[in-house]
Amino acid sequence: MLEMHQVVYRRQASSFELSVQRLTLKPGITLLVGPNGAGKSSLLQLLATACFPDSGIIRYDGLGVERDLAAIRARIGFVPSGVELYEQMTVTKLLRYFAELKGGLAAGELEWLIESFHLGEYRSRKIKTLAQGVRQRVALAQAWIASPSFIFLDEPLNALDTLERLHFTRFVAAHSRSRTVVVSTHEMNEWEAWADHVLWFEDGIPYFYGTVEEWTAGLPVSVWTGSVVKGGHRRFAPGQLLHILPEDDRDELRVLDEQCPGSGFEPALMTLEDAYFIRCRSRTGLAYR
Repeated sequence: MLEMHQVVYRRQASSFELSVQRLTLKPGITLLVGPNGAGKSSLLQLLATACFPDSGIIRYDGLGVERDLAAIRARIGFVPSGVELYEQMTVTKLLRYFAELKGGLAAGELEWLIESFHLGEYRSRKIKTLAQGVRQRVALAQAWIASPSFIFLDEPLNALDTLERLHFTRFVAAHSRSRTVVVSTHEMNEWEAWADHVLWFEDGIPYFYGTVEEWTAGLPVSVWTGSVVKGGHRRFAPGQLLHILPEDDRDELRVLDEQCPGSGFEPALMTLEDAYFIRCRSRTGLAYR
């Protein structure tokens, strides 16, 4: 379990301040969402001990950085956004290097990492010769060295192709039950089938933390799907329209409304991104109509 108590962090040479009075992150996959500049990357850097709060306490299964920093770091896997790797090292050498920082590789662990992240054909290649997507897979692989209890991933799907994105989200889901995994993402729907919790940050403050069921419940409007004649979407306000799918002579719509917007419409399952859109508009006071 990961606990934050009265944590304040001020970014140097900036007026930005991150403030978390009390937050307990539970095992499973937590999606960290919010606009650019909300403090998502700063939060992950704090949790990964890449930087430290100006005040407050962070506890990792009861351990604190003031006395247990080495033990905590040995239990953390971290992939920051835009991570840079040692370009002169080969893939195998780099993974061995990171493993040494955590106390060494377990028997068979290197082969498991190379196989799990589809790195077999690149194992003897230097990092500088690899495409960006392959580099990202190497960065993701190193985060899983030593079977960490806490994994922090900042936009981990960047540079991955469609199949690798799907493979990685499934991999994380299969290896997250006994771990606390926090994933910063702008693509909530890619994680929808696997996420357990959502943490919403705005202006350096957590506005919501709860299960995905709680995230999509109790909202002021619902999502509806229906078919309208060409141009029929114009009767809806821009704030109501979520999606327009043109057909031959009609358009399929996803719209927001407090009640059924008309014949031919029926309730739709609300996605995590739908709920984010609704919550953001509600917070800022923007009307749907």
